[in-house]
Amino acid sequence: MRTVFVSAMTALGLACLPAMAASGVTHQGRQAGEIAPVWRLTRVNTLPGDDVLNDVTVLGNGSVWAAGHRVVNGRQRGLVQWFDGGSWKVIPGSPPYELKAVTATSNRDVWVFGPGKAARWNGRAWTTASLGSGFSTTDADGTGAKDIWAVADSSASARHWNGSSWKSVRMPARAAAVDAYKAGDVWAAGTKGDRPAIMRWNGRAWALVPTPAVKLPAPDAAAVLNDIAVVGPGNVWAVGAVSWEGADDEGDDVTYSRTLVMRWNGSSWTTSIGAANAQPYTEVEPDGTGGVWVVQGNWNSTLWHVTGSAWRSTPVPRKAGTDAVLFSIARRPGTTTVWGAGFTVPQGDPDDPSANGTFWRTR
Repeated sequence: MRTVFVSAMTALGLACLPAMAASGVTHQGRQAGEIAPVWRLTRVNTLPGDDVLNDVTVLGNGSVWAAGHRVVNGRQRGLVQWFDGGSWKVIPGSPPYELKAVTATSNRDVWVFGPGKAARWNGRAWTTASLGSGFSTTDADGTGAKDIWAVADSSASARHWNGSSWKSVRMPARAAAVDAYKAGDVWAAGTKGDRPAIMRWNGRAWALVPTPAVKLPAPDAAAVLNDIAVVGPGNVWAVGAVSWEGADDEGDDVTYSRTLVMRWNGSSWTTSIGAANAQPYTEVEPDGTGGVWVVQGNWNSTLWHVTGSAWRSTPVPRKAGTDAVLFSIARRPGTTTVWGAGFTVPQGDPDDPSANGTFWRTR
């Protein structure tokens, strides 16, 4: 079942105002004649049955790995796709369960993650490891073949691959996302109680990063960070949402949501909750020039390009007559090329069984 996010302003029959991000940041559309990065719809799968891509990662050599699931004849199994720079391949023998995360250090060292399990592709075959029955990975990242991290937003612990085995490592809060900036310097973001939490690994232990208190807009509101990106030592972004339950004019249950941005400039944090309700921020990724890309919402997402103090938006590209869901974005290291993965369906029916895994890319 999909969660429906609505604007409190819309529920009152008023126009929804743009959400404001961190102090001093303005949201705006593209100006006429302005040159901007262009997102392109790169590939729509034509695999038999239903298929969805939940996560994507890109290597420095330009190869792309994505993971999700496919359903054929009513049976679901994992789906792993690889773009080698020239052609697309479906990796055979993928695990028989939905895959939520993928990370890779080379085309012969690819990890995918499902409920309680991690599976590794060595270029020829899969091997599987247990992460614990209650550990369902939401994100993974690594700095090398002997330093891979997986986190789960339902657990106050992480899993760490040291080159020979997976170890459980205590965390001070639950993490939804992890960004391995370099060996011995890994960041994670999630929640602690009803408050956002940012954590950092120093090579020995995880610790909470001191951040400003967040004033919640409703008594039952909770603030959650969905993703984190380390652009540099003095430039860290974490994005998410503040949400709470309510009812619309017809008495139907709805989830109200405001955007949440937390940014580190090397000396202090700036934190802001959107001034008006809007779909949450779900992803943040460096753009390769000091700025970031931020994804807002999953269903027919908006892509925000943040440079300096300006946020400029573009809708996720989609074919006429379709709706698009963008779940994940990832940049090719050392470049400004960013890939996205998700799925598209015929317009108007979110539960249509003919979903097709879809890729996007910046030019």
